Amino acid sequence: MAVGPMIVNEALELVLTRLTEKNLSGALVAMDSYLSAHPKQNDAHRVEAVRADFQLMTDYWRRGYKDPQLNGLYDNLLRRMYVIYANAALGYAVGHSSYLSSVYMRLTLTARDWSVQSLKESLEAHVSEVAMLELEPENKRGEKRKEIFRRHHQLMSEWFDNIWLSTIWTDGQASAMEELLLSPTIDVRDQQLLVSGIMIAAINYFDVAKFRTLLHVYRQASDETVRQRALVGWVMSLRNSVPVLLYREDLKEMETLLEDGKVCEELVQLQEQIIFCINAEKDNQTIQKDIMPDLLKNSNFRVTRHGIEEIEEDSLEDILHPDAEERRMEQMEESFQKMQQMQKQGSDIYFGGFSQMKRFSFFQDICNWFVPYYTDHPGISELMERFQKNRFLQTIVSVGPFCNSDKYSFLLAFSQVMERIPEQLRQMMEAGEAAVTEVMQEESRSAAYIRRMYLQDIYRFYRIYPKRGDFYDPFDRESADYIFMAHPAFMRTHLEPYFNEVAAFMIKQKLYEEAGMVLENCGEARRDFRYYMMAGYLVQHGYFQFEGEELTDRYFYQKALEFQPDSERALLGYARALFRMENYEEALGIYDRLLTIQPGKRNYLLNRAVCLSKLKRFADAQKDLYRLNYEMPDDQHVNRVLAWTLTCDDKFEQADRIYGTLMGGNPAPEDLLNYGYCLWLRGHVDDAADCFHRYLKESDDTPLGILAKERDLLLEKGITEAEMQLMLYIL
Repeated sequence: MAVGPMIVNEALELVLTRLTEKNLSGALVAMDSYLSAHPKQNDAHRVEAVRADFQLMTDYWRRGYKDPQLNGLYDNLLRRMYVIYANAALGYAVGHSSYLSSVYMRLTLTARDWSVQSLKESLEAHVSEVAMLELEPENKRGEKRKEIFRRHHQLMSEWFDNIWLSTIWTDGQASAMEELLLSPTIDVRDQQLLVSGIMIAAINYFDVAKFRTLLHVYRQASDETVRQRALVGWVMSLRNSVPVLLYREDLKEMETLLEDGKVCEELVQLQEQIIFCINAEKDNQTIQKDIMPDLLKNSNFRVTRHGIEEIEEDSLEDILHPDAEERRMEQMEESFQKMQQMQKQGSDIYFGGFSQMKRFSFFQDICNWFVPYYTDHPGISELMERFQKNRFLQTIVSVGPFCNSDKYSFLLAFSQVMERIPEQLRQMMEAGEAAVTEVMQEESRSAAYIRRMYLQDIYRFYRIYPKRGDFYDPFDRESADYIFMAHPAFMRTHLEPYFNEVAAFMIKQKLYEEAGMVLENCGEARRDFRYYMMAGYLVQHGYFQFEGEELTDRYFYQKALEFQPDSERALLGYARALFRMENYEEALGIYDRLLTIQPGKRNYLLNRAVCLSKLKRFADAQKDLYRLNYEMPDDQHVNRVLAWTLTCDDKFEQADRIYGTLMGGNPAPEDLLNYGYCLWLRGHVDDAADCFHRYLKESDDTPLGILAKERDLLLEKGITEAEMQLMLYIL
């Protein structure tokens, strides 16, 4: 069970396993094993302190003392041991990663006061320095401003590294940082970046002090950008069982927070937005295959190795096809509307394009993946001066619908291609503005928009950053930790009523396994008709298997019918479940009920006929089938069932005529197989074998499979064991 960066140690992972089992003695033994192999780590005295307290507790217990605080004291020892584990795991990762080691050494060699109080003073001083710039002479103000922001960026970059690489915090460290993050005297841009550093650290190794800090900032921050980053941070830190098993009491505050319906609604939105993030690659394929070719084909520009070239207008084309230009414009508009619709639904439509623009040295500094966009950033300030008259660029990077790291990417890439852009297009860019509406500007201030842009920044980091392998990836498909609503911390909370909504959204996105995980986290008291219908659907179609042998599709649909006894959808699901279990008698009764709801419905009549046939009530089955055949003579499904029913009823000649129709053209494998049985039962062995040969070519079945499928029927109709072996020999 990996809980930190991808660089893990088996002995340490055993310590964690024992802790999540609440087996302190086993954790101590596993930690001893680790420390014996890594004596340079200075954790032995801490382990001995835990062991001594554990031994003292054991001694008192053996003497018969009944300590009412025993459970609490034991849990406290588990938490102390977890802190030792997490710090040791971080130390191991640093020692075995050249990248982490280089960051750690750089921080160690930095002559900086790493107290939060010192940071607070520096950040407040920066705000004052920027404010005092107005008093500087105009000819000196520009250079002074650059120097102030250069020093400030250096400070923030180092502090960002210090935080995400920090060990487990004490309560004092957490309180001091919380005060800083809520202080009105600090620039909110700095607060946003610090919150991101805390998030990365808490994702790598759960830290209850960091978790509480993020939770408090989310609850109390007045600035929405800070608040939303804190929300994403504390949610993403809940990715394994440690919080529930070792810090249950510390989750009470979160549970109280969830009593607020607005908080639950934000969490629902967050879960759906994360799903859109992980679909970014798939959405990019859709754009590249279905949308971009139309846009490029119908535009007046083409991309070449030498840059963007304008395509000269063809006057002859205008004469021969006067409406061609109008059609091109319509097709371009349709393509744009497709992309806009995808974006409106929450898709990350820019991931594919901007993921190619993250190779600039600017992104070697990890904090630049998370720093809010601002024009004074020393990595782009000179470029902003150079393009300050380009109204198109200024609009795009200031209010365009891009996440922060994409804005930096766009500006850096733009500076490299600007010289290769056709003069006419360059003049248009400098004179005009991007089409950013007031609605978009208004939307950009909403919590949902802020959160979506931030998630895109995070997703790009964990997908593209060259050293991402040294970090635990919260979007990892295999672990599915991004499905936070499946985390046991949210079970039996006020978030449970929203699980159905989220599961339905996931089913719509074809994330069936994930939907099942969310439903499985729903307590029995919250399970309603909708829950049982979705669970039944997932099980019936093989998308998910709930824990417990009795939790079959039949069980779920049966429970759904307790809520709505006359629900057509629930009855249909239940009938299919019964049919799959070969309970044809009860399935027949359900199809009879369905036909009272929808008299004459073709599928219900057809399935009812199959049930009758399975029950050997062939005459009754044929009544329905002949009626359907009369009404829909070309319906192959009806013909297929009728032919097989006639075969089972020894009416081989009638069945043969229908199979003759089914064999025309390109017969389905099922028809080849069934016709083979029909021919065999008629005594036409070679013709039957020919059908079986064709069936085997069209399917993955085997000769043994052919005999096993209808073994009972063949024996009943007089085909002996010896004849079956002879057919097997022929095949």
